[in-house]
Amino acid sequence: MQIDHESVIAHVKTDIRSDFILAPHYNAVLNRAGDDLWDQLKQKLRAGTYQPELPITMSVPKERFFTRPGSILRPADRFMYQALIDDIIDQLEEGLDRTRSFSHVPSGEDSHMFQPNHECWEAFQTSVAEICDISIFLLKADIANYFERLPQHHLVNLMAAAGCAPEIVSLLEEMMLAFRERNAFGIIQGVYPSDALGNFFLSDFDAYCDLAEVPSARYVDDIYMGFVSEAEARKGLGSLIETLRKDGLHLNEFKSKIVPASEVIREETAIDRLFDEIREEIEDDETYERASPYGFEVEWEEEEDHEDEEDGEDLENAAVESLMENIGDYPNQEDQIEKFCLPILRSAQSDSAVAHVLGNIREKPHQTRLYFSYISTFVRTEQDVVDALEELVADGSVSDYQRMFLLAVLLRARTVTRATVNTALQWLQNRTVAKETRAMAAIFAAKHGVAQQKRTVRTSYEDEPSDYVRSAILYSSRYLTAVEKKTCKRAWGGHSEINALIAKAI
Repeated sequence: MQIDHESVIAHVKTDIRSDFILAPHYNAVLNRAGDDLWDQLKQKLRAGTYQPELPITMSVPKERFFTRPGSILRPADRFMYQALIDDIIDQLEEGLDRTRSFSHVPSGEDSHMFQPNHECWEAFQTSVAEICDISIFLLKADIANYFERLPQHHLVNLMAAAGCAPEIVSLLEEMMLAFRERNAFGIIQGVYPSDALGNFFLSDFDAYCDLAEVPSARYVDDIYMGFVSEAEARKGLGSLIETLRKDGLHLNEFKSKIVPASEVIREETAIDRLFDEIREEIEDDETYERASPYGFEVEWEEEEDHEDEEDGEDLENAAVESLMENIGDYPNQEDQIEKFCLPILRSAQSDSAVAHVLGNIREKPHQTRLYFSYISTFVRTEQDVVDALEELVADGSVSDYQRMFLLAVLLRARTVTRATVNTALQWLQNRTVAKETRAMAAIFAAKHGVAQQKRTVRTSYEDEPSDYVRSAILYSSRYLTAVEKKTCKRAWGGHSEINALIAKAI
């Protein structure tokens, strides 16, 4: 297996944009110590001592206040997982029927693993429309907790059958087991390699539809099947349930249903008509190029890579602003409209949706990444936005996941109050708060704190039980004086492999 480490790191850096968990200290390693990371890994692989570690996982909000696990991997594991999938992506692709499966199409470009999401999504929508034209009823199906329940053993067999190199398949099998604490069901959710594997696993289903001559279209586990009558659709539903059950998978009863084709057309085209006018306006804009299946990828950059963007292109965004202003007229499409419009407004630096977003942050935690990505554009220029976010920091009802994003956004503020930094320090020292939030609190307090507060961050290293938070405290020393930073690097840089890489990166 030949690893092009620069291409692997480029894929990982693109993937980070849509991470569930914000980890500036891990990103710094990939951005500024990638060669060292690869050297470290090469030595382990040659010596046969590479062991995958547990992922960093936290509860990510879903609609209706439900949650799901979202994960990131430690830099070495993330590199390795990506490298293995990059090596077998051609074999996985050959096993897919691209007339039926539309998500995660390999791009062939070095910096991007997949083709732009909006292109894949539009091809999927076109296929669904074609199925509607030749069917009377459609089965809309969604697999419950798909990534958490996917059987690894069957996935491994499918990869072997697709001609993937045995040594890569066995290392992937070991990694999947390690990431799930030796549980043979489920793959971690939220990273590119899992997207590719999750899509590939259902190639079996596409082949089953092909054999049964049932028209179908699939976007990962979002499935449409066409039938000539309601009776046939019910039969199709029964056999789909049986097929999935053999793999320990089940349909989401809340989201799966048999629907007249005419109703599907009406539902799908209503939202498309809303967006068509906007699509024409922004067709040439790069924001559109990142449009994702359910809106857009949310971008997070480290704050030091961000100059004030006062000269942002003034996009023709009247239609977008108007749609956001009238969002209340479309109660069933509100989330989709936000996912479509907010990144465009962010790119245009239009603050027309600030009041809407600030008013909904508490009530719609499932839009956390989207909302905070949009609002982050205004924290350097609009003090009332900073004030509103600082109020949220003081609000005890906000989840740890939202707190992590709050602090990440406020990192970019010019100043914050001492009380806000004190709250962050309380989170850092409170072991019941999620470690992902505590790590962000350390970085935040080191950047915005006065000397005494910065000292509190530094002295909390010794008693900190989590290696993830400890490495964030080391990273946060970049905000201390040159002498203090040097001392921290000397004292802690040798404590672990990740610390050694972070010390190089800062």
